[in-house]
Amino acid sequence: MSADTTDMALDVGLICQGWTPDPGGVESHTRDLAVALAAAGHHVHALCLDYGEGREPYTVTKHEVDGVSVTRMAYLYQDHRALADLVSNRRAEDVVLAWLAENPTDVVHVHHLSGFGLGALRAIREVGVPLVMTLHDYWPLCPRGQMMRPDGTLSPAPEPLACATCIAATWPHLLPSQGGEARVPGEAVVETDRDATAARTDFALASLRLPERLYTPSSAAREVYVRAGLERERIEVCENGISVEVLAAEVRERRARRAPRADGTLALGVLGTVLPSKGALELARAFLAADVPGLTLEIHGNLPSYHGDASYVDALRALAEANERVNLHGPYALADLPALLAGLDGVAAPSRWVEVFGLTVREASAAGLPVLVSDAGDLAAVAAGGAGVVVPLGEGERLDEEAWARALERFARDADARARMAAAQRRVRTAADMADQLVAGYRNAIAAESARTSGSAPQAPAAPTRRGFLRRLFGG
Repeated sequence: MSADTTDMALDVGLICQGWTPDPGGVESHTRDLAVALAAAGHHVHALCLDYGEGREPYTVTKHEVDGVSVTRMAYLYQDHRALADLVSNRRAEDVVLAWLAENPTDVVHVHHLSGFGLGALRAIREVGVPLVMTLHDYWPLCPRGQMMRPDGTLSPAPEPLACATCIAATWPHLLPSQGGEARVPGEAVVETDRDATAARTDFALASLRLPERLYTPSSAAREVYVRAGLERERIEVCENGISVEVLAAEVRERRARRAPRADGTLALGVLGTVLPSKGALELARAFLAADVPGLTLEIHGNLPSYHGDASYVDALRALAEANERVNLHGPYALADLPALLAGLDGVAAPSRWVEVFGLTVREASAAGLPVLVSDAGDLAAVAAGGAGVVVPLGEGERLDEEAWARALERFARDADARARMAAAQRRVRTAADMADQLVAGYRNAIAAESARTSGSAPQAPAAPTRRGFLRRLFGG
């Protein structure tokens, strides 16, 4: 491949956990990216997981979604026997290589490797495909994804003993002390839970050094990875672009037609999957403690167990059942979002973790809704320019219920403040702008791989000896 790719259309492979119409922020992001890439003349192929029941693990199905060729690998995390299996999955790596063989790409952009394992990064590099990766959460560092311990405290960086304690509370069967297979990536044997968690983290950090470039949607997220040991210069901030023009126009049109509620109440929404890190339960408690007349709390999103623990969503359900002003609406489809936002008077994001981006409040803000956000990670940026209220976190980075009560009262009682927030200028980065930055990165990765192949640049980090590509696919 020539190193000069300045003008050529690219074939881009995207690897992610799910694909639209699957719900989720990463799924929305990759959809918008794929549309923007196609509009610029590029071609997109996607590989993701299929959580459907009754299919043989690692088998694939293929279909087209909005012009994107999508391959789904059946996988339900059914074969984890050791902690190493969370990050290293040779059968999944072979699916990745088969997909690359069938869908030749100029560059692979990885968005999430849950199910595939971080070992897929080395597999891609070994066959000479240029590679970049966006870090949408902290899953490579923390199998739980949010750097949040079971007791609700946050971990600033991976630490072997603390990680072992978290894993013991979440997946005890993966630890040597609880009967898990005592091996690490590469099949070496370990003796203690601490050694197993340390080896998992070391493998993750080594794997993250393989892509030509890492991206994070915010500088706050980049700092988490720098604290964990990755070099700052390897990580470029690439703020997610969002396609909100049509959404914003439809929401404003619907709101203009909406009749005032007969009882004069205001509705504050919380959107997205309900997880402990997102703070919906804590906000509901603060909401009830504040007891602001004329305000309801409307929670829209999936209500899953958190790694098998349903206590958080069960507590939220119980609270909603006992209080008619707190309403759980369950999951919503993307097509439902305009009507949903038009029915709200504001949207809150009471997150407690180092929020990577905050898609739901960005969409709401772009549509002209006031936002109330925790000062967590990148959320404060959404309220910039007077578009919303930033609520400080409490001690130990827990939700400050008193501060939220004050914010809720101001939101409900101060109509002029709501009007100013609704009228504030919004800075929204478009998906096209994001795609332009990423395509420049793709071309740099292609040029760097071409230089390595021609011997005019230092070679990629040495990799352990493995079977060749075709031999891995077809045996021998």
